[in-house]
Amino acid sequence: HVLTHGLGTWNAPYDDPDLLSLLKQFNRIGRFAIHTDRTQRAEVAVLIDEESQFYEQIKYNLNLASLSHQTLQGLARFGAPFDLYHLNDFTGGQMPPYKMYLFLNAYRLDNIRREKLKRELRKDGRIAIWIYAPGYINDESSVENMTDLTGLRFEKSDLPWPPFMHIVNFSHPVTKDIPQDLFWDFNDALGPLFYVQDDDAETLGQVVYAQGSCVPGLCIKSFPEWTSIYCAVPNIPAPVLRGLARFANVHLYSDDGDVLHVSRQLLGVHTLSGGKRTFKLPHMVEVVHDLFNNKSVARNTKTFPVNLSPASSELYFTGDTGTLSKLKTS
Repeated sequence: HVLTHGLGTWNAPYDDPDLLSLLKQFNRIGRFAIHTDRTQRAEVAVLIDEESQFYEQIKYNLNLASLSHQTLQGLARFGAPFDLYHLNDFTGGQMPPYKMYLFLNAYRLDNIRREKLKRELRKDGRIAIWIYAPGYINDESSVENMTDLTGLRFEKSDLPWPPFMHIVNFSHPVTKDIPQDLFWDFNDALGPLFYVQDDDAETLGQVVYAQGSCVPGLCIKSFPEWTSIYCAVPNIPAPVLRGLARFANVHLYSDDGDVLHVSRQLLGVHTLSGGKRTFKLPHMVEVVHDLFNNKSVARNTKTFPVNLSPASSELYFTGDTGTLSKLKTS
C-alpha cells in the first residue's frame, strides 16, 4: 500500500533479527521503487462527504457500514484500484475524470453543492453509484431532494428496520455473474428507509424491510449523458462492485477477491486463501518481477500466472527491463 500510493513510512529500531532482516528487504525494495512510475491507475473514484456526517446519529453504526466497512471489505477486494476523495474535491472541479463514481454518504447537500455536483457528474457517459440517502437533506428533508440529485424517483418509510438486499435480476451485465445466494444487510435498525418507485428504472435487486416487504432497492437508470445507480443498503459487497465496474468498463486485474494495491509499475496483492491466480494488466509490459523473492515471473505480456501461499502478501514490478536493472544496484 505504501509503495503503490507513493507514501512514506517509518519504523522504530528493533533487536529482533527476523524483523531486522525483513526491514532490510523493505529498504532494498523501497529504494528501487523510487525509480518506478507510481502514477495511480484507478478508474474508480470513491467520494466521502464530511458535512453529511454531522447529520447522522452519534452512534457509529451508519458510518461503520458505509465508510469503514465499505472501504476495507468490498472496495479493497473487488479487483481494481480506487482513489479516495472528499466530495468537495469533486464539486470544486479538482479531480481528473473517472469511469465510475461511488458516493458513500452524500446525504446532505445545499443548493450550491448540489448544482455543482450535478454539473460535474452529468456528462461524458459517467456512471454514479449512490448509497442509502443521496441528497436527502437540503434545507428540508425529502425524497424529492433525492430525485433531484439522482434522477430516480423514491418512496420512504419512517419505520426503523434492519434492511437487507438480494439480487432478483441475473440477466443484466451488472448482476449476471453474481451468485443467487449473495445477500448483504445493515445489522442495526436504520431509518428512514428508502426504495425506488420509478417505472423508467430497471430493478436489479430488492431491499427487504418492514417485516418482510420486498421493494426495489438496487436500481439503474440511464440518461443521455450519464447513468445513475442506487443501492438502498450500505456496504456493497465485492461481487456487486465487480459487476458495476465491468458495466462501467473499468479494467479488472483479478476476479478472485484478493486485496489489491496498484500503480502503473507496481502490483501488490494480499490473499487469505492463496492458490493459483492470473492477473490481467491494462497494457503490455516487458517484464513482471517478484520483488520479495527477487525472481522473474513473465516477459512481454499483459497477463501473468502465479501461485500464492495462503495468508501471504506479494509485490510485483510490472514494467520495463531498464527500470528493473536498477533493482540490483538499489
